[in-house]
Order: sequence, then C-alpha cells, then structure tokens
Amino acid sequence: MNIKKLKCFRAVVIHGSLVAAASVMNLSQPATSRLISTLEDELKMKLFKREKRRLVLTPEGKEFFREAEKILANLDDLPRIVQEIKDGETRTLRIVALARLANSLVSPALARFVQEHPEQRFSVDVRGHRDIEQWVAGRHYDIAVALTRPCNHPSVIQRPFFDTDAMVMVPKGHPLEQLGSVTPAQMAEHDIIALAPGLRPRFQMEEIFHSAGIELNCKIETTSSVMACQMVVEGLGVTIIDRLAAMSMDQKRFSLMPLAPAYRLQFVLLFPPGFEETPAITSLVRCLQRQVESSLGEYATMTGHAEQ
Repeated sequence: MNIKKLKCFRAVVIHGSLVAAASVMNLSQPATSRLISTLEDELKMKLFKREKRRLVLTPEGKEFFREAEKILANLDDLPRIVQEIKDGETRTLRIVALARLANSLVSPALARFVQEHPEQRFSVDVRGHRDIEQWVAGRHYDIAVALTRPCNHPSVIQRPFFDTDAMVMVPKGHPLEQLGSVTPAQMAEHDIIALAPGLRPRFQMEEIFHSAGIELNCKIETTSSVMACQMVVEGLGVTIIDRLAAMSMDQKRFSLMPLAPAYRLQFVLLFPPGFEETPAITSLVRCLQRQVESSLGEYATMTGHAEQ
C-alpha cells in the first residue's frame, strides 16, 4: 500500500466525488478511480457506495478512514518537525483534550504554563471520547486529557488525573433546583439530555440509571457534552455532567445539584507508547493539576458544595 492511494482516498472522502478529488490530487478522473479500485482490491474491502451522485463511505470505509487519517496526519506533521530540528527549536508540544474540558481546564492551564515556558510552542486539538486513545496510540499527541475507560491500547500510558462527583445540571428556575440532591427517578420526571449511544458519558449515565432501577428515557441526544450543557442553559432539559465542564457555561443560567446516590467521574492523562517525560510536560501536568484544584475550589466557594 502506498501513500498516494491513502491521500487519494482521503481526498474522495473530504470532497465527496472522484472529479473533485482528481482536481485536488492533480490527476485525471480515471487515474483517481484506479487508485481507489486498487486500494479496495488490496484491502479486500468496499470503501464507498454511491448515493445521489456522491460517494459516501461504507461502515468499513468509515473505520478505515479513521485509521488512515491518523497515519496521514502524522505524515503531514513531518515537514514542521524536520524544520524545528534544523532550526534547533524546541519541538512543538502536542496536546489533545475532550471538548468538555477544553475551555474550563486546558485553556486556563495553558495560560499558567506559558508563564513558566514563554518560548515553548504547542498545539491543542479537541477530539471526542472515541478518538483520543487511538490518536495517542498513534503517537500523534504528547499528552491527552480524557475520561477513564478500559484501555484498548496496552502500549498507551495512562495516569490518574482527578476525579469528581457527577452532578445534575438544571436550568435556573427548574423544579429540581429546589431539592438538596437529585435521584435518577426524579430526573426521569423531566426531559433528559444525554450523550449518544456508544460514548463514554452515555455509558456512565446508563449505569447510573440502571443501578437505580430506572429506565433511561432521553428526549434529546447529542455527541457533544458542551452542546448538552448549552441545551440545559437554554432550558431544553437536564443532564448529568462534571463540575468543570459545566463551568464553561454562563453560571447565572444553571444550577448543579448533587446526584444521589453519588457517582464518581474519573479523568486520566494519556501518553503515547515509548513516552519520555520532558521538563515541559512535567510543567504542563503541574499546571493542569493546579487549574483543577483552583476551579473546584472556586466552585466550592460559590456554592458551598465542597468536593469530597
């Protein structure tokens, strides 16, 4: 398998047709079609199906694209890495985090980090629960902030980061706001916003409701924890979230109620295979930890709900 086939495959996925991909790749349409056909023959897998004059990925094609994209992304990064080596510059620190923690944790932690390492270059990506572990396993990132889960890649290094109680997030003025704590049964009497099936937060919510003997009946589903929080703020329903994720929203427009019984959410730091800790990474981890302590302490001061 050669890189040209993978790049052609990616171009078809992104642009949706052989004609558009051929233009991007500076190839003829027949040549582009042959590259895709030979790739499918080599993989013994159908990657595309045709729908309304567009090529769309088959389920197998979607899975292959996720893996191929990691390989191509690493290749795309090579020229920058080579230039940094030639210039004698400090290598760019590559960071990835869940969207739910990007604004409330990672961004302010990086502000602390820059004060200690003003010359350090870094890049920050936001990815979903499904992807982070695989991207780290592919050595595309130096550090990831993620929710704990069974590690599918034994070579990925996982360190405990912090844990916090799951909270019920409700819009201001909601009936549940008057309660000292909220049970799954009480949540079930109202519109529930949940993450889509297959995502780690959805599994956690299902576990919470199952343990209480309550059927989880979601009115709204989304793939984004940030969107779930925003929809709560807009009065569309209630959800279960961690304190840090909620703090990225306008705090005048929602309340966080303790979940009963309590359920701990555990977050981890992930590092790639063969990871060697550098002073910059040590400093970044310290800044992340300080930001967690600062944010949870600020929440406790505002609400009187101390972290256990």
